[in-house]
Amino acid sequence: MRLSGKKIAVLMAILAMGGAGMASAESSTPVYALKGITVTANRQAERLQDVPANVQVVTEKEIQSRNIQNTAQAVSMVTGVSASQSAEGTVNLRGYNSKNILVLVDGQQVNNAWDGDVDWNMIPVNNIRKIEVVSGGQSALYGGRAVGGVINIMTKTQKQDGLHGSAYVTYGSHATVNQGYNVGFKKDKVSVGAFYDSHITNGWNDYYNSASSAAKKYTFTTDKTDAKGNRIMGDRGKKYVMSESYGFNVGYEFNEDQRLTYKFTRSNYDWRYNDPTSYVRDRKGNVLLPAVDFMDNMMASSYGTKGWRAYNTHSLTYNDQKNKIHAHLGMVDYLKDGYTQPAARGLDRNLDGAGKKASYPSKTWNFDINKRWNWGAHTVLLGGAYTQDKFSETIENTIYNWKSWNSASKGVDQWLGGKDKSYALYLQDKWAISNKWTAYIGGRYDHYKKYDGYNQYKGQDEKDFSSASYNKFSPKLSLDYAFNPDTNVYVSYGKSFNPPLLYQVYRYSNRGSVYIPNPALKPETTDTWELGLKKKIHNKTDIHADVFYAKTDDYIGSAVKTSAGYQYQNRGEEKTHGFEISLNQRHSDVWNSYINYTWQVGKIEDAKNYDIPHHLLHLGTTYNKAPWTINLDGMFISDRTPAGQESGHFRARDAYFLMNLSTNYQFNKNFGLQFGINNMFDRHYYDEDLNNSHYYIGDGRTYFLTARYSF
Repeated sequence: MRLSGKKIAVLMAILAMGGAGMASAESSTPVYALKGITVTANRQAERLQDVPANVQVVTEKEIQSRNIQNTAQAVSMVTGVSASQSAEGTVNLRGYNSKNILVLVDGQQVNNAWDGDVDWNMIPVNNIRKIEVVSGGQSALYGGRAVGGVINIMTKTQKQDGLHGSAYVTYGSHATVNQGYNVGFKKDKVSVGAFYDSHITNGWNDYYNSASSAAKKYTFTTDKTDAKGNRIMGDRGKKYVMSESYGFNVGYEFNEDQRLTYKFTRSNYDWRYNDPTSYVRDRKGNVLLPAVDFMDNMMASSYGTKGWRAYNTHSLTYNDQKNKIHAHLGMVDYLKDGYTQPAARGLDRNLDGAGKKASYPSKTWNFDINKRWNWGAHTVLLGGAYTQDKFSETIENTIYNWKSWNSASKGVDQWLGGKDKSYALYLQDKWAISNKWTAYIGGRYDHYKKYDGYNQYKGQDEKDFSSASYNKFSPKLSLDYAFNPDTNVYVSYGKSFNPPLLYQVYRYSNRGSVYIPNPALKPETTDTWELGLKKKIHNKTDIHADVFYAKTDDYIGSAVKTSAGYQYQNRGEEKTHGFEISLNQRHSDVWNSYINYTWQVGKIEDAKNYDIPHHLLHLGTTYNKAPWTINLDGMFISDRTPAGQESGHFRARDAYFLMNLSTNYQFNKNFGLQFGINNMFDRHYYDEDLNNSHYYIGDGRTYFLTARYSF
């Protein structure tokens, strides 16, 4: 499906002007309204209207009223964000994926140390209090990874005295069962809380790789092809996904201004494919099962792969409102991260037997402390930060039971790993030049080092890789002009510093596609410019528009094929530019509507970047009159299929428009029921999860029923 610029403009006009009798209650104001207070954009509490950046907030009420099923869906509600519709549900912001977006949970970075990715479905959505999304380069305050922006997720803590809690259960299509429980207690200065959340589904569809020239002597039972015209050998069957999180928090208030909080979360995530189907027949018409008869090496790894992840998050935060001091210490420890695959031969018809295992656990430590001073027209923020990452990968080529993560094996066949760390100082001055002019002047100095890289194969000597250090300064300058309390115009410039990912530096593999390390890989640096407008009209209409441009030097991107194998290299220059506009219209006490649109273009060395969609459109309407709340939300994303390939086939990135409906009936203040339909028009499409280089078939129409209880 394709929408022209003219059609998109018409849609915006219709939604903005239509329904003279429509409006919303204050409690159901959508995420798109420029409302409330942010603490993320400039590390201090500020009115959203006055922040010189595109900052949007998703609240707990909005997540519940729309019956959001995962955290990626919640983030994708905002302008400029698209979320993969796969089971993993990864997120892109202004063309950047999780590897170039800093994601925080209660101030703790959750981008993993191995490849910078974020396991969105391991962040329990029903434990979220608020999400703040800041678009554009934010390295001047937050350092590396904050190239595309910062997503700060804040979880629930007990605020009121006494015992309070909530519970929900969801049942839906694909045998989906979601459930969550949250309880908190507060008395005087002490607060405690605990939660449990789980998601289980069994029905996502994926295809295997297309047939190679070796398949010409076989026949196929289907005419299905991929985007390049190659035949499809079979499908993996239904994908089973289990995500589980649980944890607790403890808080102590020294006085009304000083508070210490500790939060712990354990997250587990497993996936596998059930009931693979072969489309291949031999000359006698017999079915050729994957990993047994046909193209053993390729089929075994594709149809049989199982994924395993488990990590612990520790977050300790100290806030002193009186002295304006904030400190955070945290760690994310991936105890388990990897996959198992069956062997190419020796399996029975149930794919039971030996296989191989790849494991790459990692750890990230973070410490950050800052203090603010008010000196007349100046509010000065001074802070320091320390981050350390490490990973260690092992390969076992022969485990006796590939379906078990803890299976015995013949031993480790390869070891590799590496570390990096950074020290940083940052400074920002918020200068109230006059009643209308405000300037933000600041920057961050980072000392970054990658070191202790190594690789060893069984029976061979260890190879150690050289270390390297870099010193980078990331300046930021923003200027805001307030025509009146309801109209602001801003302009900003920032430079971002993004170190290479550890797996890009130290990845070493001679299995399948050969990868060779590149310890000389340099950090990327990105210059970002932005011009924006925020305006409120008669307290009914909120408009936010901005134009952005980003240029990245020493761009890394995907691995480059060399004579020795694939290697990550600094490839030159990447550019993105575009504009965003969002409009929220409140029409009466029971109805409101919204629309936001993003147009963007990306180029790598003057060649089109197909990873970035040209058009993103979100639109919808909300009806809220007790006891009913009804939400109708739509999302369009344009085609991103590379030139020379055909849309509508596996390995394409089709355009699609999805419409979702959620109805909520509140029986009383404690109990409510929700019914939702996702992809109402049963749109069928193909897409790719860019974070994981994983192609998938878009899910069709699905249904969800949720019961919620709170006390």
